[in-house]
Amino acid sequence: MSSFLLLKEHELTSEARSVLAGADKAFPIIPMFYRLLAAAPTLLQAYWHSYQHVLEIGSLPLQLKELIFLAVARKSRCHYCTSVHLAVCDIFEVDRSTLDAVITEASDIEPPRVAGLIKFCLEAMDDPDTISQQQYQHLYDHGINQQEILEALYTVAYSNSGIFLAKVLKVEIEPEINSYLHDHQLSIGFS
Repeated sequence: MSSFLLLKEHELTSEARSVLAGADKAFPIIPMFYRLLAAAPTLLQAYWHSYQHVLEIGSLPLQLKELIFLAVARKSRCHYCTSVHLAVCDIFEVDRSTLDAVITEASDIEPPRVAGLIKFCLEAMDDPDTISQQQYQHLYDHGINQQEILEALYTVAYSNSGIFLAKVLKVEIEPEINSYLHDHQLSIGFS
């Protein structure tokens, strides 16, 4: 059970209402995470702004950024974020072998460019001080440029902030997400 109560419609500020209306247009359902953040409208706006201006646009495709978010959530063992982003990746038609590889933390992700970027992101998440010039060169060798690397790293930072909040607030997985995962035979790979 979540540590926070959801605000009722009449308790929402106009800023929170505006963001939730935007989320309602962007997603099949308003994420429970966003509904909980509505208690802090400025935080909700900042989180939504980052989603719109970093995840939705940029050089890296949104599908790849969602896959990075999924990998970070899985590694962090966040039930909520792993469930939501697994469903989102499936909706975006990320192939099942790639989803399975991310969920099982396997290294056989195709294409190698994607595998290298996800591996780099997870290593940077674990210990940013150990990232070497050779690791950057490996990405460059796969045709990944500086803007794409920065977008990927920001996706990790964005993911980690959401994961931290989802875990500490004990955000409950939406019934619609659980149903989607069940109906599509998807599992987050941990309990």
